[in-house]
Amino acid sequence: MDIGLQLILLAFLIFINGFFAASEMAIVSSNRLVIEEEAEKGRKKAKTLLKLLDDESKFLSTIQVVITLAGMFSASSAAVQLAVPVGKLFEKLGTSANAGYTIAVVILTILVAFFNLVFGELVPKRVALIKKEKLAIAVAPIIMFFKIILTPFVWLLSGITNLVLRIFGYKKHEEEGEFTKEEMKRLLKAGKASGSLSDNESKMIASVFMLEQFDASDIMTPRKLVYAINVDDDIKTVIDEYIENGYSRVPVYEKDIDNIIGILYNKDLLRALKKAGSHEIDLKAILRPVYYVSETMKADKMFQEMQKNHSYIAIVIDEFGGFSGIVTLEDLVEEIVGNIYDEYDQSDLRLVGVDTYLTKGIVPIQDVNRMLDVEIPISTDDSYDSVGGLIIHLLERLPTEEDKNKTFEFAGLEFKIIDLKQNTINKVQIRILKPEVKEEED
Repeated sequence: MDIGLQLILLAFLIFINGFFAASEMAIVSSNRLVIEEEAEKGRKKAKTLLKLLDDESKFLSTIQVVITLAGMFSASSAAVQLAVPVGKLFEKLGTSANAGYTIAVVILTILVAFFNLVFGELVPKRVALIKKEKLAIAVAPIIMFFKIILTPFVWLLSGITNLVLRIFGYKKHEEEGEFTKEEMKRLLKAGKASGSLSDNESKMIASVFMLEQFDASDIMTPRKLVYAINVDDDIKTVIDEYIENGYSRVPVYEKDIDNIIGILYNKDLLRALKKAGSHEIDLKAILRPVYYVSETMKADKMFQEMQKNHSYIAIVIDEFGGFSGIVTLEDLVEEIVGNIYDEYDQSDLRLVGVDTYLTKGIVPIQDVNRMLDVEIPISTDDSYDSVGGLIIHLLERLPTEEDKNKTFEFAGLEFKIIDLKQNTINKVQIRILKPEVKEEED
């Protein structure tokens, strides 16, 4: 064979090696969520890639077979075909025929190994990591084709491998698998003890494992405290309440709060306002679909499902199908990394006058004691644990609209109901009372 054709064949074999090495790296390192999203859009190649990922061991075996064959043929091609003409060059320099051939084989083997390593492994894999999802989707049909035609060969090699392992006393179930949770926890403790993980890092990782211990009902904001919109409300009222509450996503119900029909995003509302004006908005037309979860769904599974469905808010329903509360993606993340403050979060206490503060009814008594340096008695019988609960305890009944602006004195403080809705105290004003100074009589 002509030397030029031999070099072209060698370059082609190195290219094959590089192509399959890059394909392997791109597929195994690609983000499955991104691939699933592309598959949902109807891309056939993405669906093919998902099939490969679901049968990872077989497609990896296929790639290894092709890479091994390409490497073997490139080495033999160089040794057998190119060694003869290169050996003759050394003969002209004064070496014997055998010595020239041997030197040629050694040099060509080193050169082929170098080019195979650089252009058949390192460079393709580095390139594959830059655009892994795009490359993985593009090559999926080709890899699937080779997987199908090489299946008998892969089965044969797997059978021989298992036979050899059995001869040496190894069984299939004894192969090492992925780390178990217990092993990961032991590694976590070791990392913390050695100082390679900080306290915050170890707590964050440990919190991931803790998610499986919580149900949706443990994390949710209960229905009593959920701000929701009635789809039949006047649009101006909806906008005013939306601005006042400052939420970016709000559940919308029809007739009864147990009938949640969608989620209203503030950006969708703003777009509708810009396009049609406040008098022509149809709330139903701009609602996002509802993602429902049961009270007993585990937090870790819910986290995965919300990521998969691109849902920021989940509606929690009880065993009878009634509305129980909401869980946001932020709630789940906070279980891992701690409290997150966004642009809408406000302090639990806001100074509004001399020794006067505005707070929410759900703020715990112990937080008020700590922030105001006061001593509101804590309930010993669990009759109340929040500011709103304390006022209901003092009222000895549920509040009504007539109780708005009513004041109560307790533990050296004056409590005033500022806002309430459906028997729920939303905002309370707290004023620190000055102790009266009595003049001593002569």
